[in-house]
Amino acid sequence: MSARRVAAVARRIVAQFRRDHRSIGLLVVAPIIVMSLVGALWGTSAQTVARAVVASDRSVAAARVAAMLDATAGVEAREASYAEGLAALRAGTADALLTVGPGGVTVLLEGSDPLRTGGVAASLQGALRELGPSAAVSPRIEYLYGGADFTLLDALAPVVIAFFAFFFIFLLSTVSFLRERSSGTLERLMASPLRRGELVLGYLVGFTFFALVQAAILVSFTVFVLGVSYRGSLVAIFVVEAALVIVSVALGLLVSAFARNELQAIQFIPLVVVPQAFLGGLLVPVDQLPDLLRPIAAVLPLTYATEALRAVMVKGYPLDDPLVLRDLGVIALFGVLTVGGAIASIRREVA
Repeated sequence: MSARRVAAVARRIVAQFRRDHRSIGLLVVAPIIVMSLVGALWGTSAQTVARAVVASDRSVAAARVAAMLDATAGVEAREASYAEGLAALRAGTADALLTVGPGGVTVLLEGSDPLRTGGVAASLQGALRELGPSAAVSPRIEYLYGGADFTLLDALAPVVIAFFAFFFIFLLSTVSFLRERSSGTLERLMASPLRRGELVLGYLVGFTFFALVQAAILVSFTVFVLGVSYRGSLVAIFVVEAALVIVSVALGLLVSAFARNELQAIQFIPLVVVPQAFLGGLLVPVDQLPDLLRPIAAVLPLTYATEALRAVMVKGYPLDDPLVLRDLGVIALFGVLTVGGAIASIRREVA
């Protein structure tokens, strides 16, 4: 083995990177962005606070119970009617609804997140000891969503399905369209009577076909093989998933315009995909993000896809529910804007 020849190959690689200013920039910027997100999410200690509502129309001494719970560390409690408390659970602004009567305490937990539900139940269990032995020993636990056998996989499945569908399709469309550009195929197509919009929509439809196939496989495997429980219809789940993968294809077409080779395309993953994993609900629920990061999460398509999938799979919302329709509308708007950007990128490069 010749050290001189090894050094010559190494110098060639270094020289290539020195000329590739975009790759060097991505190598520097991407880790800074990712570690900044890590620091913002986990750099401060925050206590999970159990948000409880005491049903004033179904509880004995509701005011005293609410005041006692609110004075306990880790619990925020207020009075409201049972209907208002139930609405707060459905909206995600409360974690538990309590009724106190002669027979003891009944705690209705929101239940869609097993980890948070366990913490809320433990906090309330400790606070309820102030009510007396009967309340502390055997409060009756009920669940609005999920249940005692609701697993972490059941809770995370909507988020994981959305993220991996988005990630794989984004990568496929970015690299594939980049090859069309670098091989000269795109330029030859532009010399034909095809308009730029027709070209992009053609690529979008072609890639979307395979994206929908992958989405169907992912949903089917998760439900029928892994046995993840779901409350909504499979059709509604697939529609939300389909909307997300179409946006992922369009985003891949747009991002490929800013990459000159496959290495650069891969380096866009920390800039495009990783922030959505941090802020879209995969690692930390969106409602628990720091205030500084929530506006960023509000403009990411994965945020709305995970919210819609949670609503359908965990809570059983129908496809025509206002929340699901709103999320689908935002995803569709993002897709339209991304397709427009992809069309503009072709004009800048070829025209």
